[in-house]
Amino acid sequence: MDIAVFFAIAALIIILGFLGELVFKKTNVPDVLWLMIFGILIGHFFGFYQTDLIADIASIFTTFALIFILFEGGLNLKIHEVFEGMFGGSLLAIVTFIFSVVSVTVVAVYFGFGLAQGVLLGMILGGTSSAVVVPIVKRLTISKQASSSLVLESAITDVLCIVAVLATIEIYGIGFANLDTGLLLNSVLSKFLLAFFIGGVGGYLWLHVLNKMSGHTKSYMITIAFLLLIYSFTEYLKSSGAMACLALGVILGNSERLMKLGSNGETQTRTSIREAERFFYSEISFLVKSFFFVYLGLLMNFSSVEPYLIAGVIVLGLYLMRPISTLVAGKNFTPEDRAVVDSLVPKGLAPAILAGIPLKAGIPGTESFVSIVLACILISILLSTVLVFLAERKKYWGISNYLLGRVAKRKALDFKGAPDKEPTTTPYSEKPPKKSK
Repeated sequence: MDIAVFFAIAALIIILGFLGELVFKKTNVPDVLWLMIFGILIGHFFGFYQTDLIADIASIFTTFALIFILFEGGLNLKIHEVFEGMFGGSLLAIVTFIFSVVSVTVVAVYFGFGLAQGVLLGMILGGTSSAVVVPIVKRLTISKQASSSLVLESAITDVLCIVAVLATIEIYGIGFANLDTGLLLNSVLSKFLLAFFIGGVGGYLWLHVLNKMSGHTKSYMITIAFLLLIYSFTEYLKSSGAMACLALGVILGNSERLMKLGSNGETQTRTSIREAERFFYSEISFLVKSFFFVYLGLLMNFSSVEPYLIAGVIVLGLYLMRPISTLVAGKNFTPEDRAVVDSLVPKGLAPAILAGIPLKAGIPGTESFVSIVLACILISILLSTVLVFLAERKKYWGISNYLLGRVAKRKALDFKGAPDKEPTTTPYSEKPPKKSK
């Protein structure tokens, strides 16, 4: 491929990403959708999907995209919001993962896959995408609790999918009949705790290093180097590097509050620089995200309809299961929150990384995983885009609200006429919102 053409395409990707964000701010239609479509177009126009170059850079690029997007998402989380959403986010993640695995397994077995293959496919598609959820949540008018829960869910399910798939592949030779559920759960929990510890402690120590380098022109880049070291060290210890990067981002994002615990005004120097750093990291996150979703589009192959048929049924099943997670984990959510949570089931980075691993591990019957997973990513992002767009405009209320009868009650209120004054009640809530302590 000509170098000039390559740089022209790179420029178009950046421009499209920029324009996509502008459209996103106006309509809440995620920019990643346009990027994937662009990737599909140039992939088939230039024939990129047939080259080995894409496969060579895949694992490195997708991993960097995952850890940096999680890191940048952590920078925008406040610690008190994290603790407020920790229970809801964790519960939402666990329930979503379990019911997603069950749903996908049933669909996979129906289409002729074995039970083991169905479970693996379910684990690959068991989460939500941080790269899609985090940017959307930033701009949605939902409660802080729901926002934090969705961000944490996307981060936790990414790790759950990765850990569960790798653990299942390891025990595949033993047979699923001898699966030790307790051992698997213990492995997942220990990986989470160790990753949080490494990322948290590393982040706090790094704050002191940054204070010593205050004002240095290369301090932004050295933080990225530290991020990569944290990831590598955590992975070396067989834990989750992605979760450690999220924890590191949360600590650095709350530096002003944390540094006050052990300093006498030192944070004043760092505060003015912090906004510039946030901007710098958000720009890198934008660049990585733009190229990653174009890359996913490059991998799409429309030579066969079957993967898209299977993927369509899988995504439909995932959306039918989603209200269970919403109702279990979101007891304090408003109707608006529930509508958004029901709408957001996008797939992205983790499934793209995991899709080819079972085949590389020599597990038979997984040859079509990559094409099915990529189709699920495209369909789920498209459907999430449409439903969030409708939910923001009060045109879609989600299945969970219908199950609770909230939509019927609201329509009854609209028919009778709303009271003249409801100063403490949101338009679509039956109860006044609780005051935060």
